[in-house]
Amino acid sequence: MDRKRSALVFLVVGIVLFVLSMFYLLPLEGLYVPALVIMFAGVIMIGIGGAVLKGIDRSLGIPEGECRFCKGTGRISDPTGTATCPRCGGTGKARADDKG
Repeated sequence: MDRKRSALVFLVVGIVLFVLSMFYLLPLEGLYVPALVIMFAGVIMIGIGGAVLKGIDRSLGIPEGECRFCKGTGRISDPTGTATCPRCGGTGKARADDKG
């Protein structure tokens, strides 16, 4: 099953779980807490399915190059000694908008 199809299945199953637990399980006294747990699972499934359908998960790639400001060390020298690189946040990895 390809990614779009499985994401659509995830989205639809999440919606069905949420709606069924809200209207059928939530009003029952003994099933209040399980209904809330199922509703939470449905919301998570809706979020994951929607994110995969929109392609948001593909834009979370890790940059491969090193930071051009600190040369990949994650530290820079300043008047008081060394500090965390403000460009990469100390990771040493290049940002997506770095050109070279």
